[in-house]
Amino acid sequence: MTLPNTRQIEEFWDWFVEVSDWLIAGIEKGAYMRQLDERLRELHPQLRWEICPGVSRARQLTISPNLDPGLRGTARDIVFAAPVLAKWEFCPARQPKEWDYKLHLASDGMRPIELDASNWVFVLLSSPDGGFYVLLSDRNLPPLTEAQRRQAAADVLCNLLGEELVMDTIRDFELVSNFHPYAQGVSSIRSLSAVIESIQGCRTSG
Repeated sequence: MTLPNTRQIEEFWDWFVEVSDWLIAGIEKGAYMRQLDERLRELHPQLRWEICPGVSRARQLTISPNLDPGLRGTARDIVFAAPVLAKWEFCPARQPKEWDYKLHLASDGMRPIELDASNWVFVLLSSPDGGFYVLLSDRNLPPLTEAQRRQAAADVLCNLLGEELVMDTIRDFELVSNFHPYAQGVSSIRSLSAVIESIQGCRTSG
């Protein structure tokens, strides 16, 4: 897949400037969201995006490499070319956030699948290179495809840790319905960030 060139990136931002106020106001929101999706896919089909309240400005647009280290530079190139807009801030990776642990997954049906990750648990395993493997579990998972399980796990990890940390430290992850009954080190998903921070702190100080 050819990476976007400077002209294509500039054309994307020229369009965004024209519709940025409408995206905030919600005017014909669905139509503009679809256009945003289409235009980013034209830059690269594997890029992902999300709009949420900003930290220092009204809205934040994240253009994500979708956990693909090979697209990290592409996402950064696009975001670093962004114009300065009074109501918008831009990020080249998904940021950790305060959230309600609710997920919505796309499905073949009319409605997305809603998951509540607030009671998920995890087991953290160390990899030889200093990273981690994360096994996530929820006994009340509805029937999901492998792709939906993968997406749900990715969304939870990015929301808790931020996409940069996931790409830097998480070597692989999986979402299962239940652990082995004798699994050791099972902890609440709410403590994942603190556990990783503690382990990294011990490695640094040691």
